[in-house]
Amino acid sequence: MPLPTADRPGLAYNANGLRSLALPDAVRLLADSGYDGIELSLNRQHVDPWSYTDADADELRAVLEETGVVACSLATGDPLLLSERPFEPALVDPDPSARERRLDLLRRAVRIGVRLSVPIVVFSTGRLPDGADREQALRVLDASVAELLGVLERELQAAGAAPGSTVLGVEPEPGFLLETNAQVAELIERTGSEALRLSQDLGHTVVVEEDALESLRRHLPVTRHLQVEDIAGRVHAHLVPGEGDIDFDAVGRILHDEEFTGWISVELYDHDHVHERSVPDSRRFLVDHLPSLGGLDRAGARR
Repeated sequence: MPLPTADRPGLAYNANGLRSLALPDAVRLLADSGYDGIELSLNRQHVDPWSYTDADADELRAVLEETGVVACSLATGDPLLLSERPFEPALVDPDPSARERRLDLLRRAVRIGVRLSVPIVVFSTGRLPDGADREQALRVLDASVAELLGVLERELQAAGAAPGSTVLGVEPEPGFLLETNAQVAELIERTGSEALRLSQDLGHTVVVEEDALESLRRHLPVTRHLQVEDIAGRVHAHLVPGEGDIDFDAVGRILHDEEFTGWISVELYDHDHVHERSVPDSRRFLVDHLPSLGGLDRAGARR
């Protein structure tokens, strides 16, 4: 039975921190290391949006079935997929032709995500250019999200998949148009769609929000996926859990108390060169500090 279950979240690791490995080898490494899932990443090493084939998907499905690892998410945040300027063009670029390039990429991601039966395809808004009107950018964003929701609905129907089996997730990012959990929650409310969810990033929340733990708690009801890394001094640099100053014991209590059973995914995109250490160390620390991962039931007793 794929995790997460009614009893606990699933623990995954983002493949963007394993780029030196072929994707099947990354899956096997995570299986051997005790992870439940892998967060796929749209990039030229693993899931190339312009050349990903049915044969590639079949190969991945075979190794997932072999290992029992679940592909829990498809992240689309590779900064240089479209240009040498990180994260450009943005989904809220004032230039329609530039914005169309990002939309084309995300349409491809939705198709791949449905093909691979991942529960969530995650994207961010990009930066609001200097001098641009925020209200106009929000209107552009709403229209773009509506289009992507339509693509998702059509792809699910074409695949014979149930509505909601794959959803879209918006990830707040420091410095982007939507950079807080509350801003994404407002977008979800405006759309009124159950197929749009929040993909929280714990480190981003710590960097941007004054009361990160309260924001984490308050927005768990609309959160389908939680990325985790450590942060030191509220500087946006991803660290192995336990190597910064996030209070993971407090995080663990919140996730346990609120009965969060979504996916928790370690995101260390710049740790590929030390993944032999960061993969096992992250899992060991998180299992020790997040009670629901360590096998406690909802009453707090060890199973």
